[in-house]
Amino acid sequence: MNFNFELTQIIELEEVSSTQDLAKELAKKGNLSGNIALCAQTQTAGRGRFEHTWQSNKGGFYLSLLLKPTKTTSSIADLSIKTGQAAALALEDMYNLNTFIKLPNDVLVRTENGNKKICGVLIESAVSSDKLEWLIVGVGVNLNNKVDKNLNAVTVKDLIKKEADILAFRETFLKYFAEKYIEWQLSK
Repeated sequence: MNFNFELTQIIELEEVSSTQDLAKELAKKGNLSGNIALCAQTQTAGRGRFEHTWQSNKGGFYLSLLLKPTKTTSSIADLSIKTGQAAALALEDMYNLNTFIKLPNDVLVRTENGNKKICGVLIESAVSSDKLEWLIVGVGVNLNNKVDKNLNAVTVKDLIKKEADILAFRETFLKYFAEKYIEWQLSK
């Protein structure tokens, strides 16, 4: 069995209600021939776990990966952690940030003003007889976007005092995600 991670398509969107919702529509239509990435500049209805709102204004990193894994549903929580690890590694690698995972699905960064949320992960799936039909991994990272001052959140731009390169971040994140996804696929 081949566990390489390759994207067969990258869909670039200027604005969408939610990359997760669009990925779910594509998944329900079926005929998935490979892994698809949906990237948006803004989302009008971005969301996290338990339908919490995820502010998704211009300048952030909003990505959903529509995947066809070979695992069972019991391992989804592990993929959420591995996705968070991939985002943390990309943030550390590119911006020298001191990150850590807050289970089950957040990446926080240590700042002078305490720990602040910089990334969230959302995983959704369809199951048939304990086999995953499809899986959607959503990732939102605060890069250059504005975040509500009432939230315990921070952006890369706030921390490094300059604009973050969104496409370079995507490339680095996908490199680390590929490694973590293969680890997840090979795990028992």
